[in-house]
Amino acid sequence: MKFIKYLIRKIVPFFGIDFYQRLLACSILENAFPSLSRAPIFESRELLWDFAINIALQKNTPVSFVEYGVHEGYSIQYFAKEIQQKDSVFIGLDSFEGLPESWGALPAGHFSTNSFIPSMDDSRVTFIKGWFQETDLALSKLITGRPNLIVHYDADLYSSTLFALSKIDNLKVQYIAIFDEFPGHEARALYNYFQAYSVEIKFLGKTLDVNNNPGQVLCEITPNCGSSLA
Repeated sequence: MKFIKYLIRKIVPFFGIDFYQRLLACSILENAFPSLSRAPIFESRELLWDFAINIALQKNTPVSFVEYGVHEGYSIQYFAKEIQQKDSVFIGLDSFEGLPESWGALPAGHFSTNSFIPSMDDSRVTFIKGWFQETDLALSKLITGRPNLIVHYDADLYSSTLFALSKIDNLKVQYIAIFDEFPGHEARALYNYFQAYSVEIKFLGKTLDVNNNPGQVLCEITPNCGSSLA
């Protein structure tokens, strides 16, 4: 046993942190969220989005749609087009300078639009430019007190997604969450958020990627209103 422990200590440093993070993400998919395997499967992300929209519209109150990670604006435009309520709002947060750090094989700066912000002919759509840590107060002013909330987490990175989850938690409202790249960084972020905040997560749907892993994931998050760690 001592030899095995010694051997592990010698081998572990030869693998980068990203290797262990990928292993952890695989373990989370298999063990941390068993109910996800039973969630309905949708053939495309748009069909998954439509299901989320129908859930929100059944509440008969204006929808607040928040998107972390806008890029060129396809998804926020889709939601704005499908949700016609005049008092609904659609808020996109992005630096428009690309990833702040590397994401797998993609280097920092990838997904940059060279600071170009999408132009949309819809007064209900607002873009807040900057890193999430810099724009949180501006977002809070726009959505506080608006309970019918959909949040699209498309920030890709663990750090960005975990930060966004913790800030939305401060609102203390039940809401619909959509994860765009669930295997990997976003799965770890949701799991660590779940551990830290003791929230309830109900999985409502998913798409499948080429490896039959959940790709996009739809869930309902109910915060623990008795505490806040932010």
